[in-house]
Amino acid sequence: MAEDNERVRRRSFLKAATAGGLAGMTALAGCSDQTGGGTSEGDGESGGGGSGTEGSETESESSGSGASLPTYTYVNNSQSYNPPRHDAINLIASQFGDLGLDMEVDVLEWGTLFSRVSQEYNYSFATWHTFFVSEPVTELNNLFNSNNTDPGQGNYSGYTNEDLDKLMGNYLAEPNPDTRINQAHEIQKTLMDDVPTMPITQMPQAAIYNSNQVTNWQADLANGFNSYWTMINLEMVGDNTELKGYWPETLSTMNVLGHNDESKHVYQFNMLYDFLVQLNNNAEPDPEVSLATDWNRVDETTMEYTIRTDHSWHDGEDLTAEDVAFTYNYITENEVPLYSTQAQYLESAEVVDEQTVRINMSQPLGPFNLSVANLIPVIPKHKWEGRSNPAQANIQEPVGSGPMMFDYWEQGSEFGMTKFDEHFAPVSFEKRFWRIIPEASTVWENLINGDLNYEPFGRIDRSLDQNQSNENIGTKFQTAPTFWMFTPNERQKGLDDKQMRKALVETIPRTPIVDQILFGFPEPGSNIVSSAFGPLHTDDVTNYKESPEAARSRLKEAGYTWDDNDMLQAPSGN
Repeated sequence: MAEDNERVRRRSFLKAATAGGLAGMTALAGCSDQTGGGTSEGDGESGGGGSGTEGSETESESSGSGASLPTYTYVNNSQSYNPPRHDAINLIASQFGDLGLDMEVDVLEWGTLFSRVSQEYNYSFATWHTFFVSEPVTELNNLFNSNNTDPGQGNYSGYTNEDLDKLMGNYLAEPNPDTRINQAHEIQKTLMDDVPTMPITQMPQAAIYNSNQVTNWQADLANGFNSYWTMINLEMVGDNTELKGYWPETLSTMNVLGHNDESKHVYQFNMLYDFLVQLNNNAEPDPEVSLATDWNRVDETTMEYTIRTDHSWHDGEDLTAEDVAFTYNYITENEVPLYSTQAQYLESAEVVDEQTVRINMSQPLGPFNLSVANLIPVIPKHKWEGRSNPAQANIQEPVGSGPMMFDYWEQGSEFGMTKFDEHFAPVSFEKRFWRIIPEASTVWENLINGDLNYEPFGRIDRSLDQNQSNENIGTKFQTAPTFWMFTPNERQKGLDDKQMRKALVETIPRTPIVDQILFGFPEPGSNIVSSAFGPLHTDDVTNYKESPEAARSRLKEAGYTWDDNDMLQAPSGN
């Protein structure tokens, strides 16, 4: 009983802390059926109202003798890094406590949090802004394939489903894009029924900028308004020549093969390096802005690319077809972890002639341009061939061939790049810098007065709500393939049960989080593949009510019980 009392005290502390940080949101715990939909599984009655707090359960619910569930840890970013997400996580944890889970919230610096979840698998629940690449099933296969569950392999949820593995494998091997549409729909249906992860909010892509200094914001599907396409199409206003941005935390490396795939690194390296294929704002491979001017599928496992012969590296050395072949072979032979998803499809690359590279796949991959050629940065052979452990290389002044060159890196303070005048898809500004500014209020003060002129983070928060009508501020929004995810770690007791995961999803107040924490900018989460992906998306997936009552009913039907302290217990025999 002492342990149960400690659990009650912990839940009370969590509830008090959440209430203190979310003034005016006391109604959230009782939200039900906010979306007006229901699950596809016949949940029975799940009326509105009620948070499932102590005293609300029936006598039969509280008389069970099942096994106790463990204490669950919800990892959270700091308040300063992302205030709305910090508050939302605290709120969700409190709701889970009301459902009967013993909850702890662990607030971590972002890099530590990312590693804890994606590399160490040391967590119970995680939430962050998930960015899908331009080809969604490639990412889904990395996140949920049953063979990727070892530490650092990508499947941090621990979800396994051999039938889904087969569905995703068939999709990725299919060269016909029309056939892949129906396959993508089946994959979504499976994932949204098993919910190894759930979108809490479908986040919009947001361009936030000083309209007196920069204009013509065009997004692409994968990276929103921070993409290569955006940068090469921006137009400076008046005599402004610098694109001035910020980030809440410092960059950790200049190694394009050794970063941890956080967007703060991706957005820099996408401008420092070229890729075989780049996308336009319709998410289509575009030879006008790509390193390759033409490409051809020779057979189901062979692609050939025609490389520009009049291009150079930032240090003046010629970029050749040999550099491209070296890049693909080097990443594969050295088993670079960052590109392990792409490397699993690569057998070898070879130079056909001075402007042609042939890439041989280890297995058929239909969407090769979107899944591989668009994601692997081409690196200079003369700089990398002597490095035996590229992922751990200490790079101080990177040399690429992209539209921007390395200028300076004041670690912990600021990173700057300068225009590469010889690039085939040049930018209109002379310099770009990102300054480290943790406080949102300081960012907005600088945006309004022009010390910054764009907000790379695209942060949806109170400051945006309050300042978007300022005469100096411009904004632009569009549907994004990104979302705030909720991911339970299925390696932990209880979370491997699909009915438990469904109940947790029903407990999350998605609509109030959108309306009250995110000021109505996003949409409540509904599907892991966004409508931004066009025909690959389907609405025909399981729809979950936002109802603690429905969650309790589901758990009771699955054999869960609650003890006298309203703590959830596993079904007898588990």
